[in-house]
Amino acid sequence: MSQILSVPAADAALISLDAAVNPFVKQAVAYWRSVRGERRFPARADLTLRGMAAILPYVVIVAVIGEGADFEYRYAGEAQRIAFKVPLKGIRVTQIEAVLPKLGHVLRGVYEQVRAQAVPLLVRGRVDHEPANSKLLYHETAFLPLGADDAAVDHLLIAGVQIPQPYWDIPPAELSNLTSQIRAEPG
Repeated sequence: MSQILSVPAADAALISLDAAVNPFVKQAVAYWRSVRGERRFPARADLTLRGMAAILPYVVIVAVIGEGADFEYRYAGEAQRIAFKVPLKGIRVTQIEAVLPKLGHVLRGVYEQVRAQAVPLLVRGRVDHEPANSKLLYHETAFLPLGADDAAVDHLLIAGVQIPQPYWDIPPAELSNLTSQIRAEPG
């Protein structure tokens, strides 16, 4: 069960993991829950490529450095690299803070919240790091703790999507119809 602790950005809202709407985010939450079993959260070593195959483009794995002194990107799926416009692997939040202080502050705040509280968060709202004319103005993102034991979070599994309009405001029947049409289109 996620807790509502604080809102990470002005136009974002923290919501229950069960309220995820995007199919990739929902699948990531379901996978995280299945791997954790009876534990508070799973270990990084419990994650498998096979288990995450469908969600890998939308996933970021972040290592906790020095009990939250910093956070380092260890894996970034293709959709995440496109959304952030950089290959994130190997970059630390302190480096982002030096170049983009506002974005770095938001990232550190959410990552530290998940690390310190050892609870998952689901955030939905406007994207802070995109210009106003961007096609990717909204996001839904799950921040899921990982740790070798239930005592400390040592990694974060993040699954998120960025989209042009807030699909969570679309009635479920219309969203289902849209999803069916997209699947029916020849690739």
